[in-house]
Amino acid sequence: GIFTGLMNRDYEIVTSRAVSEINHYDGTGAAMSIAANRVSFTFNLTGPSLTIDTACSSFLFALHYALQAIKSGDCEAAICGGVNCIIDPRTFVSLSKAKMISPEGISKPFSKKADGYGRGEGCGVVFLKPLKKVRLRVKLPKVRLFAYLNFLPPILIITPEKIF
Repeated sequence: GIFTGLMNRDYEIVTSRAVSEINHYDGTGAAMSIAANRVSFTFNLTGPSLTIDTACSSFLFALHYALQAIKSGDCEAAICGGVNCIIDPRTFVSLSKAKMISPEGISKPFSKKADGYGRGEGCGVVFLKPLKKVRLRVKLPKVRLFAYLNFLPPILIITPEKIF
């Protein structure tokens, strides 16, 4: 399955055209709902294929639904991704006027000095498959996922089998 978490519509806004310039691609080409389906089509993948927009938690919900689909047998494995691109200033300007953006551009969660949040962009994709099925194909005693963020040291995450 393909499970994608997306938010914002910057690409759609940037590519919007005057009515006289609309072409055949404009009908669904920038629709967020089609993003996961484009990946499925491109790689000839079958199974669930959906895009989820729950704002900042979009990837986490996509991950939740991917794990549920594997657990329930809707798919044997899943590609789960999340992306946020800031390519149009309108959302930033609007959030700034609403005083939701930190003047320093830094989020300070749970701090008395919190004054908004800092927007960021990025993309992450994970391939999910039950550990028992991975062992059948790859003779590894353990499967480990290393996550690296550009401002933190590497984090080791070990996924227990009982989740699947």
